[in-house]
Amino acid sequence: MAINSPDKYSARDIVILITRIWLGYIMIKNGRFFFKLIYSEEDRAFFTQWFGKGLHFPFPLLMAYLAKGAEFFGGLLVLIGMFTRVGASLIAFTMFIATVTANIGKNWDVDGTITVSICMMALIIIYWGGGKYSLDSVARKNWRAK
Repeated sequence: MAINSPDKYSARDIVILITRIWLGYIMIKNGRFFFKLIYSEEDRAFFTQWFGKGLHFPFPLLMAYLAKGAEFFGGLLVLIGMFTRVGASLIAFTMFIATVTANIGKNWDVDGTITVSICMMALIIIYWGGGKYSLDSVARKNWRAK
């Protein structure tokens, strides 16, 4: 079965589905700190220290909320396949910023390769969209039927 096969169950759509599930899962798992930031003073202190003194971001706590929110909600959108390209764009942008600000240099071998890989998966989803097995596809079919 070719990647661009017109078959009912094309390999391309299965690859997109598997990529979406994996990418969505990892981003939801990593973005769960968004909610911990709300009620955990310890996590707020950690991210304020890391984003402020470590990465020299202005408004470090706001930046932490934005990064973790983009990870969580972008991952959720990608996982369910609704507004998939929007969710993947949030992820790609966040992972690009994480790569260039935090992971180039001494952290490249571990963290840098991970953030680049996640960014590349998100770029694939941005290019191909959610695929046949997504809520985007269902919505598109329903919209065209009207």
